[in-house]
Amino acid sequence: MSWRGVVERLTWGGLGLASAEDGRRILLRAPLALFPGEEVEAELRWKPRHAEGTVTRWIREDARRTKAACPVAQACGGCDLWEAGAHEGELKSLMVADLLGRQLPNQAYTFHPAPPSARRHRIQLHWDGAALGYHRRGSHALVAVTKCPAAADPLSQAIPRLTDALEARILPGKSQRWELVTGTPAGEVRAVNENGQAWLLNPDGWHKDANPVTHRFGDLRISQDAGAFFQVSPEWAHEAFSTVLDGWNLRGETLYDLFGGVGFFSALLGDRFHKRMLVEGFEPAVERALANMLALDLPTECVASDVTAWCPENLGTPADLILLDPPRAGLDEALALKLLTAQAGHLILIGCDGAPFCRDLQRLAPAWEIQELHALDLFPRTAHAEFIALLRPRNH
Repeated sequence: MSWRGVVERLTWGGLGLASAEDGRRILLRAPLALFPGEEVEAELRWKPRHAEGTVTRWIREDARRTKAACPVAQACGGCDLWEAGAHEGELKSLMVADLLGRQLPNQAYTFHPAPPSARRHRIQLHWDGAALGYHRRGSHALVAVTKCPAAADPLSQAIPRLTDALEARILPGKSQRWELVTGTPAGEVRAVNENGQAWLLNPDGWHKDANPVTHRFGDLRISQDAGAFFQVSPEWAHEAFSTVLDGWNLRGETLYDLFGGVGFFSALLGDRFHKRMLVEGFEPAVERALANMLALDLPTECVASDVTAWCPENLGTPADLILLDPPRAGLDEALALKLLTAQAGHLILIGCDGAPFCRDLQRLAPAWEIQELHALDLFPRTAHAEFIALLRPRNH
């Protein structure tokens, strides 16, 4: 059914909250950013106690709305907050406040908005045999693109080159997902297919390449395999996490870097701990982490193992730090139970999805209390945010 009304506030995930005449709640999705106070028209689907709707037209726009820099902003599912302009951070902070207000009431936190310069250093595109692009919002159909203003310039400029190579079958032309990735600072571009095969873009075209992607942050250098997980906006992620970790100034005996990837957080903490142990389930990442730590003169014991299976009861001593950066789904229950017995002096929990992150903090609450909490906008133009919490034992 068609509905017309006012967006009252924003909720986690970028949804707008409104009310029907009978008081029932309405959750609104939109192809562009929503501002509280805007009047919109939407198509609703009623559930037993609330409605979910999709905004189809803006009747009264907020004066802060800015024309999107992306020509396919309304159709493409890659971004959520086009037309927020310089006020994107304000809208994201409202979403974070909604989540934390409901899940962790009365908990103080600091929000870090993304700088205007933040861009993605890796993007996932899809080739259907005829076109290259992103999935259409709410669909697996493609929106063909020739550039991406959310991506670093070298990546955006490489999209037509990738399309041409796929059309000419210079690269494997079967329908599949492709990732374009660049290092830090943004420069060389590699294309990686679903099988992990990588090609480097040269002036004369794409050439097979097995070299790692390298990120340089001042004196810090970290390498990853092309196609492997790394921070989406690495320059901004390095700045944001460094600010938080430097402020905490944690030092001690052993750092347990769990879900450690290629060693990003071990590298950021540097020599503040006498010993380091990194545990990661993806073996190629462990090999890369070992090389990264040796190159930084930070000898680290790197273990390829499922973290839950590896983690013992009573992990650590009061001089140690446990740092966890789990996948988007967060900690599994068995690992959370083991961490309730941990003996470390501090625990850092990181999460790229706010809902599992809050759930995990609640699971850890019987043994660990939050000392400090930060929300970082590491995913510009989307409704996602990263969270990092410093916890200490309740018997501290």
